[in-house]
Amino acid sequence: MTLGRWARVHLRGWLVVILVVLVVRWAWLEPRRIPSASMEPTLQGTDDGWRSWWTSDRVAVDKFIYGPRFPLNRVRIPFTNTLIHYADRRLYTRDQPARWDMVVFKGVDEELPGEVMIKRVVGLPGEEVRIANGLIHVDGEPIEPPEPLRDILHYTTAPDDRAIRRFIVQMGQLPEPPPILNPRHVNSSKLIAHLDAIRPYAAEVHLPSASDETIEAIVGDIEPGAFQVARELLDMHHEAAGPFRYGVLPDEAYRQIPEKAYFLLGDNSGQSRDSRAFGWIPEEHIVGRAFCIWWPLDRRRDFTGFTRTWYGLGLLVGIPLVAALYEILTRFVVQSLPVSRSGGGTRLRQGDHALVDRRAYGWRLPFTSLRVGRKRLPDRGALVAYYMPNREAAYGYVAGLPGDTVAASNGSI
Repeated sequence: MTLGRWARVHLRGWLVVILVVLVVRWAWLEPRRIPSASMEPTLQGTDDGWRSWWTSDRVAVDKFIYGPRFPLNRVRIPFTNTLIHYADRRLYTRDQPARWDMVVFKGVDEELPGEVMIKRVVGLPGEEVRIANGLIHVDGEPIEPPEPLRDILHYTTAPDDRAIRRFIVQMGQLPEPPPILNPRHVNSSKLIAHLDAIRPYAAEVHLPSASDETIEAIVGDIEPGAFQVARELLDMHHEAAGPFRYGVLPDEAYRQIPEKAYFLLGDNSGQSRDSRAFGWIPEEHIVGRAFCIWWPLDRRRDFTGFTRTWYGLGLLVGIPLVAALYEILTRFVVQSLPVSRSGGGTRLRQGDHALVDRRAYGWRLPFTSLRVGRKRLPDRGALVAYYMPNREAAYGYVAGLPGDTVAASNGSI
């Protein structure tokens, strides 16, 4: 089976579209889903199976802002742990990541090669960072987050009482206590009973936006033993993510950020696996800057003003609009069709492209032979485009009309 010229033209068209999409995703713009709660309340995410496709935020990532990376570099081969890695730099560098940028990056965990995460830039190359009293100290001085983040960010070196109370409410939102809790253990049984008691109230709370006062009112006067079990559970969660060392321990290796590397933290300090655990992130690992939430619609938000610029609107709205208009025009108004063979008796020759008026005889409904908006039938002698049985486009003059009896004799009809 061979492809006709018409099929080859369409195949080339689709290949061009696919290539353009891949180039745009590689060098310019890429959508990303938030897979975890590490950036709450700024970004909402969940790894709760298929539900996460409907409940997690989607962000748009500007991959051109810092400069394009080498294609297919630091990409994991599907269904394996093999990482494609052939370059430790970018094709060329534009801007540098700034403090408080939200960036998408490739992780440095050797057990999860190519893992993609999103965090906030807090420490810059060459700086000395230290976490104390909920604040980041850079070169010995505390730094203030931007105004919208000052009531959100509270960086810790280990789970504090505030984080443990929120963790208790989070467990209270589950239909059953965590299976790790042993009901025969005295303090574990107390925690199980407390979770059962607060479950109706915890279910009504939107944890990322709930105030500390609301959380404290729900947790109430919990038994110290039950509170200690909750602390140990959260400690286990942090230990699974990796012990906090960077920005915490006094050794210079854990305080001094190397050149061309960054210190990245999640906004959800109590439950974020970030640079405190896995360390400095090399500049070439950073994919791009997240500049807006585009889905769900009720959480749409622009973080950088990108979507309010002419080029931002052109990228997000203009390109899809042009593509949609092109599809509408070629399907319903005018279309360029190739001449697959010499149009006998016409001025068309093989390789030409002719513009065809799609409105002339009405529009055919997809997957049917029905037409809508038909004004008239083709006239005798009209030059028309049509499909042959092999789906190639052909051109010819109308010789016979419906109801006519036609015959060919001596080269004439």
